[in-house]
Amino acid sequence: MSLRTKIQAGLTCAIVTAATVMTAANPAAATGGTCGSGYNLLKSYPLKSVFSSTIPGDLSIYYSPSTGNNCAITRVRAAWDGKAQNVYVSLGDGGASYVTDPPSGSSKNYHYYAGPVYKYLKGKCVYTVGYLEYGGIEYYVHADGVHCG
Repeated sequence: MSLRTKIQAGLTCAIVTAATVMTAANPAAATGGTCGSGYNLLKSYPLKSVFSSTIPGDLSIYYSPSTGNNCAITRVRAAWDGKAQNVYVSLGDGGASYVTDPPSGSSKNYHYYAGPVYKYLKGKCVYTVGYLEYGGIEYYVHADGVHCG
């Protein structure tokens, strides 16, 4: 094997290894925080703050017509992946029963996405919250009484 062939083989191996490490190091890219098959996107809402015009993430609401379940995920936008803190999502029907990620009382601190969380809301309205912290600023969105039915 010539020196040139050895160098090319070594570079190819290094590129493949680097690509694998970059994919594994980014959980959001690896898993995407998806609801699974059969869920249709209803709407995504940008997370905002009164202190900044930056939009570092989005709250997305999905629905599965076959199960009647809704799903919600808060995702950090690519430029802030890994830099955001305390990413959070909740989903409920406006009553006392909500599902959250991270769960209440948890010390988890997500940096890429929160969720998916699921709740059977067929025939009801969706009440959901997305939240994250970035650069000392809190960003959030409340989608209350939406996607009824």
